[in-house]
Amino acid sequence: MDSLGRYTVLRQIGAGGMAEVFLALARGAEGLEKQLVIKKILPALASNRRFVQMFVDEARVAMRLNHSNIVQVYDFEQLGETFILAMEYVDGSDLLALQQAARRQDQRMPFGLAAYVAQELAKGLDYAHRRRDERGTPLDIVHRDISPQNVLISREGAIKITDFGIARARWAHDEASGGLKGKLGYMAPEQASGRSVDRRSDIFSLGVVLHELLVGRHLLSASSSDQALKLVRAGVHPAPRDSDPSIPEELDAVVRRAMAVDPRDRYDRARDLARDLGIYLHGVDEIYDAHSLEGWIDGLLPLDTDDQPTTVGGAAPPGSTVTPPTIEEDTQPLRGFGEIEQRTVVLVETKIELEPHPARAEVSAELTRLAGELAY
Repeated sequence: MDSLGRYTVLRQIGAGGMAEVFLALARGAEGLEKQLVIKKILPALASNRRFVQMFVDEARVAMRLNHSNIVQVYDFEQLGETFILAMEYVDGSDLLALQQAARRQDQRMPFGLAAYVAQELAKGLDYAHRRRDERGTPLDIVHRDISPQNVLISREGAIKITDFGIARARWAHDEASGGLKGKLGYMAPEQASGRSVDRRSDIFSLGVVLHELLVGRHLLSASSSDQALKLVRAGVHPAPRDSDPSIPEELDAVVRRAMAVDPRDRYDRARDLARDLGIYLHGVDEIYDAHSLEGWIDGLLPLDTDDQPTTVGGAAPPGSTVTPPTIEEDTQPLRGFGEIEQRTVVLVETKIELEPHPARAEVSAELTRLAGELAY
């Protein structure tokens, strides 16, 4: 097996236009192992300063975030002339793959589950939007690419936002020109128009995700890219109940408010959106949670099926060919290389002295087991 620094590579998960993604093992004392994901800059882009700066900015944002609804980044390292991110491994698929599988079976996610997924995403977004540095200064993080491809769902029903590669933050290097960043079909009008964005732009994108879950199909439909851009910039979209009157009025209202054209008419905070979805979920007869989401996924994609999406972090499936983007060379020095913020961690050291005893081996085995549970 190959290695990337101190990580043992098990297999390639995917390759996108900017990075390769690998499933890897990290090994600790007493033979402890943990699976994780390694994101590595494509060799063709490793010498491009502008792209490497984007990778550094992604690391600076992601390593500050530690929330159950956000894919955790454990480490950022330089290996020779390239860089890697060590990330949490989510054993499941992205939301887009689940939507596609549901459509192939003429299904759509139940309304309650759609509300639950959106509520969990709103919790993760609210955490990122409110994050502050060690001095209490807001980081002003905006993801800018909330879309089904960047939502990972484990087989156990855990829901996590991933890929802060184009996130905006207070310190991040952002160019005034260079085209739109994000997926057009999920952009807020101000983002598609090149105007400044804030947390309400992410809320709009989350509204589009919820809209598509409720209706069961893509929101944006256009005959050309020019027409699509015009529609997105106008921001005028049909409400969910215009497509299906059976959609609950409470969820329709949430989507319409999240997707208001004027940011001032949207939810000001993602937690407010999560609150309204919580009110709806508490008012229905069934319970919608991670367990019910797990059951729905298992019915949609049984473990013994050969048609299982294995996308992690929005990367293309293994074996696909993706042409790296063309990025102009930049001779300016990289910003922030020596400024990656330190991350506070907790180290647990155990020092145990045991007197000779027949059960000593059993005690040592139990301590090793407990250490495994505490690792990472």
